[in-house]
Amino acid sequence: MNIFKRLTAALLSAAITVSMLATVSYAEESTAIISGFDPYTDKVWSEAVYMVNVDTGDVVFEKNAEKKMFPASTTKIMTAIIALESVSDWDKKVTIPYDCFNEFWSDDPNKNDPSNAAIEPLQENLTYKDCIYGLMLPSGCEAANILAYNICKGNMQAFFDKMNKKAKEIGCTGTNFSNAHGLHENTNYTTAKDMFLIAQYAMKNPKFAEVVSTYEYGMPENEYNPDGYSIFSTVSLIKPSSIYYYEYAYGIKTGTTDQAGRCLVSGAKKQYNYMLVTLNAPVYNSEGEYHEEWYSMVDHINLYEWAFDNFAMKTIVEKNEQVKEIPVVLGENAEHIMVKPDRDFTALMPKAIDEKSVQRVITTYEELTAPINRGDILGVMDVKFKGETIVTVNLLASKDVKRSEFDYYMGRVQKQFTEPWFIIAVICFVILLICFIVTRAIDDRNRRMRKAQEKRRMSNYAKRR
Repeated sequence: MNIFKRLTAALLSAAITVSMLATVSYAEESTAIISGFDPYTDKVWSEAVYMVNVDTGDVVFEKNAEKKMFPASTTKIMTAIIALESVSDWDKKVTIPYDCFNEFWSDDPNKNDPSNAAIEPLQENLTYKDCIYGLMLPSGCEAANILAYNICKGNMQAFFDKMNKKAKEIGCTGTNFSNAHGLHENTNYTTAKDMFLIAQYAMKNPKFAEVVSTYEYGMPENEYNPDGYSIFSTVSLIKPSSIYYYEYAYGIKTGTTDQAGRCLVSGAKKQYNYMLVTLNAPVYNSEGEYHEEWYSMVDHINLYEWAFDNFAMKTIVEKNEQVKEIPVVLGENAEHIMVKPDRDFTALMPKAIDEKSVQRVITTYEELTAPINRGDILGVMDVKFKGETIVTVNLLASKDVKRSEFDYYMGRVQKQFTEPWFIIAVICFVILLICFIVTRAIDDRNRRMRKAQEKRRMSNYAKRR
């Protein structure tokens, strides 16, 4: 009998070893980084994707980013946010009643056999710190309930309300939380974009960043682990022995349910810092068989490599470049002036950028009148990439242009000739002049007539004498 048992055990061990080798071989082949991967043409397994360069805020890839999705255990990111912002003393002990476990023993098939941190009911030596690590590393659903129960004194709905209030404060528009652990409920949903906003907010908290970048953590002893035990992160990207290990990755959180598929939120930093959310990568194949592959991990590795290979910071606008020449009138020894951008502008752009895809739309004065001071705003320039404006910069005068006083006053004199009052005055003057000339002519004629009459009168008088 003992020989039979040993033989059976040996056969099982061999079978398991062969199975593991076969699985690893299959996984290694399928998770290899796709050479020249392009998410617009190659397979992206996840249904919803949102990828952002954290340094610049640029969205480099998105797919169904605002589609309603189930978040599974990525919900726990928000649970951790509320816990970290509500608890000042990490070393304070928590209460662990059976109430925190009851829903996992109910008849709801969506709540059975959840991921856990091996915490036991009525355990008395657990701290908030232990709970948060138990929440984020092994994705302990009981840890989520324990945190919610203790923070809101048993009022679980009050904790969910805190989660939803915080989501709105962060800027989420398509998210609602109805539990703290992410096990499936139709009313527990989010979007890839919202989950990015939540994760980005969470990573600004140093304690959160410390927790999610940790792979292993030691938990205190309990009834079934009298010597204590270790818990491990489910994010294989940061596990050195994993086939999915990615040296540039940090955290953050996995999640899986039948309804949500495989979900993953992670970050990776090489020359730039990226954060990526993928939701609903397949759990089962078309025949309903369980996938050994974590296709969300595959998506993250391929998308990170694609981003690192294809994007770089490029200077699109240089402060000292001469953009346009504008004619100047009344300038002293200057008939034109150059305008320049008010600042340099650097943006994350494709490395193999097509120059035709970047356009500049320049709007300035058609003509300027001196004086002009260096730094005066004389126009604007919109820089567009593929038809979308990526920056608008002011265009400044590159130098001072003094006014030519001679030209200025000559111009003023010339301008007077075209003023209405001047024209009216000239017309009046002409009319008066004409009237004067006519009147003078009439007076002269009358005077000559009188003189002639007087001459005739004197002639006649002389004859009579």
